[in-house]
Amino acid sequence: MNFKRYFVILITVNLITLMFGGCKKPTDNITWSVNTDVYKSPVLIRFVNANSNSTTQLPGNFSVQISGPNANQVIMGSGGTDFQASNGFLPLALDETASPSPSNPVVFNVYADIPGFAPVSQTFIVTSDTLPVDHTLLAVEYANPPDGTSAVDNHSPLANGISAATTISTSTNTTMTETSTISISGGTQMLDASGNAINASDLETKVVHFGTATQSSMLSFPGGFNPVDVSRDGQAYHDVTFKTGGFLSIKMFAGNTEVKNFSQPISVQAELNNSLINPETDQPVQVGDTIPIWSMNEQTGQWKYESTATAAIDGNGKMVIQFQAIHLSCWNIDWWFYSPCRSVLRVNVHITIPNFRPQYELVLVDANGQYLGGLYTDYTWATVATLYDGLTTIIPRVPNIGKAKLVVYTRRGDPTSKIAETAFFNPCTQGSIDITIAPPAPPQMIKVHLNVTGKCMNKKVIANVSTWILLHKNNDPWWNWRVIYVRAGQADFELEQGASYFVETYYSGGYYVTSGVFDKNDMNFPAEHGLMGTATYNPATNTVTANLTFELNCR
Repeated sequence: MNFKRYFVILITVNLITLMFGGCKKPTDNITWSVNTDVYKSPVLIRFVNANSNSTTQLPGNFSVQISGPNANQVIMGSGGTDFQASNGFLPLALDETASPSPSNPVVFNVYADIPGFAPVSQTFIVTSDTLPVDHTLLAVEYANPPDGTSAVDNHSPLANGISAATTISTSTNTTMTETSTISISGGTQMLDASGNAINASDLETKVVHFGTATQSSMLSFPGGFNPVDVSRDGQAYHDVTFKTGGFLSIKMFAGNTEVKNFSQPISVQAELNNSLINPETDQPVQVGDTIPIWSMNEQTGQWKYESTATAAIDGNGKMVIQFQAIHLSCWNIDWWFYSPCRSVLRVNVHITIPNFRPQYELVLVDANGQYLGGLYTDYTWATVATLYDGLTTIIPRVPNIGKAKLVVYTRRGDPTSKIAETAFFNPCTQGSIDITIAPPAPPQMIKVHLNVTGKCMNKKVIANVSTWILLHKNNDPWWNWRVIYVRAGQADFELEQGASYFVETYYSGGYYVTSGVFDKNDMNFPAEHGLMGTATYNPATNTVTANLTFELNCR
């Protein structure tokens, strides 16, 4: 074990002993200072509603399951393995046994079954033991699905867990032109995950149909389009890119028991968007085109090849895909690209405003706007990074697809914020590509030096916490967060001068909030929700020094 980390842990254990000791000691009048920067690879996961217009933006508090090859090395950001999201935020880290690197990554899957939402599943790859990474997972609310999707919550009768002939269909709406239909044959017995018959009188079926025509639907795609764990015909693949033709999340409950299997297959039919491009032909999908069908185990993140379906015209003149399902999970209509180009795509960034270093999203998309990859720096999968004129970086995993382009957005997930794009090209054969960004004039910025401490007031312990700080500018869309990782109580960054920000953090089961204006004046941060402090301005360096404190949940 690293001696420095061992020493920090030893001191921390001794402090805990002092904090909870029942007898008065000579040290009782001493205020101890503790450094909590013990754990590796901080990862912040933000669960947010995929529909930006819903009144329930953050899904609340819920349990999360961690699985996968290296799940035993994953802990909460403040320690422990009680994986609980608070207000939709889940800070994670790796324990002392982990030594992630690009050649030896740490891989784990995050699964959340959030009340009122479709299941959320994502596999993570950690390649650095120091680089902090934040990632947003979009959760689809059954009552308010995002643009480009449709949802249905249907009840039908059962006789001792056996269904009569039943049809459940999603419908079209102003942003979703495709429908899907699930057909259950009469006499079908509902079975649980172990294959046991379920004795119930009511069947609840929840379906979300993800279309291919909107970015909001594509961003909500469970697991992403670059899956880590894919199985086909008994063989495992770890370097796959999906190109989707549509996606279905199907959950059923017989009474209070989740249905996972059936005594006989159910039939699933899904309409295809008229503009859907077949990546194998670079033409709109035609009758007779074949598309592989995949299922996803949400709890492990593994995709499994199930069959191949053939595009056909149904009785309503719509192009459809039909397949049989003997079990329930997420079902995906997907072309796949295994072993993408070994030569990476090099991206050369040009920005027309000198010395401007914005945090924009740079993504690779196909002709339908589907995400294929993002800006990679230091071998992370984060798509939002600091850009600057002259930056050269790589996208290491790209498919051999004829029509793709790079797009730059000023705000993650907001298609109206697009400010730059390239012409279509094949990323597999391109090798290198330039993109020029002509951003709007940037606001006046001010430097911020942030100090964050947590206090166990009754035990006289002050901790220089390692935590995530979220900054949300007043009147900005809810999803436009600035995320800062505070290491051992300190961080340096820039904010818009004179702007008012909500400042939030989540630590050791507590959620803390304050607000303030970052400008050339000294100020106090009010204790709106347990987070408080002061700020002083230094005109010589154009720097605001902000000192924030919250009371630790000492246990």
